[in-house]
Amino acid sequence: MAFTDNSDLYGAIHEEGINLVVRHLMSQRPSVFNYATAQVAENQQLWCAKINVAPGVTDKYYTDKYGKNPIFTIEKPLPVLGTNGAVGMNFCFHLVQAQIDFHPGNILTLPPELNPPLAEQHFAANIRVCGGLGCPSKETLDNVQIPTGDQPPIILPAQQLACFCLDLFVVGHVEITTNLAGKQQLKTKVDGLEIVDMQPEGLENSCECYLNTLVQLVILPRVSVAVEKLTFEILKGLPKIVLSASTKVPNNPAIEDNQLKVFIEVEVLP
Repeated sequence: MAFTDNSDLYGAIHEEGINLVVRHLMSQRPSVFNYATAQVAENQQLWCAKINVAPGVTDKYYTDKYGKNPIFTIEKPLPVLGTNGAVGMNFCFHLVQAQIDFHPGNILTLPPELNPPLAEQHFAANIRVCGGLGCPSKETLDNVQIPTGDQPPIILPAQQLACFCLDLFVVGHVEITTNLAGKQQLKTKVDGLEIVDMQPEGLENSCECYLNTLVQLVILPRVSVAVEKLTFEILKGLPKIVLSASTKVPNNPAIEDNQLKVFIEVEVLP
């Protein structure tokens, strides 16, 4: 059976292709995946994870020609509550690994809380993050004077960071929906999320709640927009052509054979 027996256009992307692109992005645009205060970013001994960067990121020839490509996105220090932002602490955050696994699921081993094996027409994703907080020494704390008035805020120096790493697993599926403007769009939905081996339970539930909100409201909408542009807007600009999802297949999009498949109908308007 030909791929276009039930549609005019067919497109598919393999999980290995997505994971390869993610790895390249992490090495070529590291500042998208690494965040820290200036003091931490400037001192590799304080980092909580090894950062693999492509040669062009730090090579003088490329930086002179194309501009600076920083390793970190510099963030403001974490404020100490009750000081009105007058005292801050150093920190860092690394997104170390991101992988996706389409059904039948042969890359990731899901935790028991997500009811393995991976269900049909579903995907799984694993995100490993590492971070740390610069805990000041007792001597530093004993001598801190909280700034008042127009005095500039102080950043507590850190000799080392208290580092940790977490593994986050997500299970979900993809749907084609119609927005209020009548335009079809791909929408990724989360069916389950789990942080591995985090205690106590209340802390784990709170972190999972925050991360689930972040994934649903920020990360997945951006992914959906990117995939949508690769499908429904592939012929954008051509007059009198309208693309829509095919209804002649049982699953569209289909997550199977380690791929995300989309079947599209083409309508030529008079």
